Amino acid sequence: MIKLDHIGFVVDDITSYAELFSALGLTGATDPVEHPGQRTSASFINVGGEDDVYIEVLEPAHDSSPVTNFLKKKGGGLHHLCFEVDDIENISKNLVGKGFKMVNPPEDCAAYDKNLKRECKNVTKIAFFILGDRLLVELIEKGV
Repeated sequence: MIKLDHIGFVVDDITSYAELFSALGLTGATDPVEHPGQRTSASFINVGGEDDVYIEVLEPAHDSSPVTNFLKKKGGGLHHLCFEVDDIENISKNLVGKGFKMVNPPEDCAAYDKNLKRECKNVTKIAFFILGDRLLVELIEKGV
């Protein structure tokens, strides 16, 4: 199984962008939660529907964040697409075997679970890849 989970946008101020999305009728932004490994803070906004697809609004939590340069160079904007998968380890190995560049190997992401108030025995895992020469794709295996 693979499905779109969220679309990530890098911004300089989560709160102001959550207000902009609210003006479009997309309400219920989660409170920002910091992901220490990525050195980012994120808030999620559900775009509706039965599949729970989100917009993730990211801002750097530290100057050393991977999104800091993106924000400085591009002024923010569309950053990545995230797809939910069943077996992140296996799919990651397959993508590397097919020549995709792994940016971050699978790692725990308790911030996702905390942000969306998910209670699960196994923590959610994420990994990042560059597809082609520009498209950043995140894989997510949700904890159960």
